[in-house]
Amino acid sequence: MRRIARPYAKALLGVAGSLDEAGKVREQLAAFAATLAGDAKLQAFFQNPGLPLDAKRRALDQLAERLALLPLSRRLLRALVVRHRLANLDEVVAGIGDAIQARQGVAVAAVTTAEPLGDDDRNELRRVLEGKVGKKLELRESVDPALLAGFVAQVDSQLFDGSLRGQLDRLAKELAQT
Repeated sequence: MRRIARPYAKALLGVAGSLDEAGKVREQLAAFAATLAGDAKLQAFFQNPGLPLDAKRRALDQLAERLALLPLSRRLLRALVVRHRLANLDEVVAGIGDAIQARQGVAVAAVTTAEPLGDDDRNELRRVLEGKVGKKLELRESVDPALLAGFVAQVDSQLFDGSLRGQLDRLAKELAQT
């Protein structure tokens, strides 16, 4: 989780009555972010440092009312506006999702493969990685043809390099040492 998102996610989980409530807040924040992303004038309004904070709060309150946001969602959005962090809302939403999953015992595995995974390969990779880390995993996949073959996966601070590129790099280091 990124540095900016961590304190907001931690605070939300601390004050939310349950993980379900925190999940609802996350969904509402994501909907607010989508609304913001779809309106360039609204984005410019909230990003303009020359506008008074009170005007931004009033606009936020009107939007929150129109979107029927929970009080907790409104408070978190106000905190972002006051701290000039509304531009980081997508990051905060992702951080909240990661924090909820961590509380549920689910870790995120950032998996990069040389080519897209099929369902069977994805399930097998998840099974193997879950066995190694001892947690249930959500795979977030990306493709990088430079790997040539195989995969690279990062779960928390653990890195698993099963790529052909990684194997070639390790072999080159071994040969250089002899």
